[in-house]
Amino acid sequence: MTDLARKRSNKQSISAFTILVLCALAIGSLLPSCKPAEKNNEQPNVLFIVLDTTRADRLGLYGHNRPTTPFLDEWSKKALVFDDCQSVSSTTVPSHASMFTGQLPSSHLTDNGHPTLDDKHETLAEILGSNGYRTFLFSANPFISEDNNFDQGFETAEHPWSEQHIAQSADIIRSKIDPADESSELPRKIKSGRVENWAIKACGEVAEDALVSWLDRTEKNKPFFAFINYMEAHRPLLPPRRLREKFMTKAQVRRSYKTDVSWTRMWEYVFGLFDYRKEEEEAINLTYDAAVAELDEILESLITSLDDRGNLDNTIILITADHGEHLCEHHLLDHQYSLYQPLLKVPMILWHPKVKAGRNTDPVSNIDVFPTILALAGVGNNPNANEYAVSLTQTRPRRLLRSDYFSPPKKPISDVKRKKRNWNDKPFLRRLRSIVDGKYKLIWSSDESHELYDLQVDPGELHNLFQQEQEIATAILSRLLPVANEAAYQNKNGNGAQTASQLKRMRAHGYTGSENEVADTNGIDSGTNGIE
Repeated sequence: MTDLARKRSNKQSISAFTILVLCALAIGSLLPSCKPAEKNNEQPNVLFIVLDTTRADRLGLYGHNRPTTPFLDEWSKKALVFDDCQSVSSTTVPSHASMFTGQLPSSHLTDNGHPTLDDKHETLAEILGSNGYRTFLFSANPFISEDNNFDQGFETAEHPWSEQHIAQSADIIRSKIDPADESSELPRKIKSGRVENWAIKACGEVAEDALVSWLDRTEKNKPFFAFINYMEAHRPLLPPRRLREKFMTKAQVRRSYKTDVSWTRMWEYVFGLFDYRKEEEEAINLTYDAAVAELDEILESLITSLDDRGNLDNTIILITADHGEHLCEHHLLDHQYSLYQPLLKVPMILWHPKVKAGRNTDPVSNIDVFPTILALAGVGNNPNANEYAVSLTQTRPRRLLRSDYFSPPKKPISDVKRKKRNWNDKPFLRRLRSIVDGKYKLIWSSDESHELYDLQVDPGELHNLFQQEQEIATAILSRLLPVANEAAYQNKNGNGAQTASQLKRMRAHGYTGSENEVADTNGIDSGTNGIE
């Protein structure tokens, strides 16, 4: 425990002792407010983990042919694993907002262009907090922070860049920078000595230390709700050399450090202005696998530590992802400009001593986290009840899986267009919505270039059936939900406006522009800058 944490712990212990003494001396109901909250022994703790940018098909338990997740593969045998989970969006902000509120993106209207979570939505943390839970957030993703009101309802919110963690976080990142790494802008910045907030996104070990410290210094007679977001699988990737060597030959390791997936080069590839060689695409894929393997090690350490401490005796653990990642499918990288399955198919693992282990093939969504936690915590009715989000513990009839992508980022396009003035950017400025109805998946596009796929025979979404299966396509299109208050969505720029310091942090993380730009709020269109 750090000196700062120890001081806080001692201070809280003194405060708790004082309250108990006052209550003991109180007569009858003269001091009713002094009575501490009593823990319901049946009320479980909740540990909710989001593996940011982690696609299901790169985990062993979902059939990956490389041993990326040996711990999760074994541990999940004691859990309920959902084989068909889809995210409600392909980017972080709308997906987290849905998981936190139980509302679809078309309802909460929080997305890359409008990244602030509206106060009017009651969050998981608020509901659990009002029902006797102590609440904790640790996020390595800068969007999921107080900057955008995602700390709403959390008593404590910490990050790798928080004052008490930044030194440890920076040391972890430095230890993972290989002298040969030229794959992104990040190693160059670290080597120059410029250790900024943005550079410490892949240091998941810090989350364990932060959570354990928080558990030790807060009221142990109350159940806990802890949320953790890990960024190891999010670009720029920094898996240590030892994990690269687990999946790569020596030549492939060298190539993984040399393949340029920096900001501008990546978008030039996405926009069809150049091609990676086959061996470079292989290096990109293998580096991602090494990053997933690092996540597996981090989860093993966290869960083992909590188990050894007795914190898991009555604890719900939910592990999912906010979205996946393109790994050169459809000539795409990152997680923008599409709603293809590499972005939407995510893991979903539910563990609790009272939940029967096994595999479930029902179609589920990561939005289902919201009603699931409320149901298992036994905290009453869902205040944001809707027909879409359903507890993972309930039997579900045939279900449509819905996903939205409302704010295509314009910044990468403008960066590239400055160099390629005659390049056609129109195909990348579309809003997208998708529905999976049984074996069929329809992608609606705002420019009417709709797509229809039979996922059973064409899981790679390579053969668009929209024109030849018009009757099926029309029937599915008719089931698209309207965007709640479309006018409000179109005029929501005020909610998305960010301060200069927020923009600097976003840009520094590579979310709002090239790494060389200086934060400047002049001329910023708040509805176009989010890249996460």
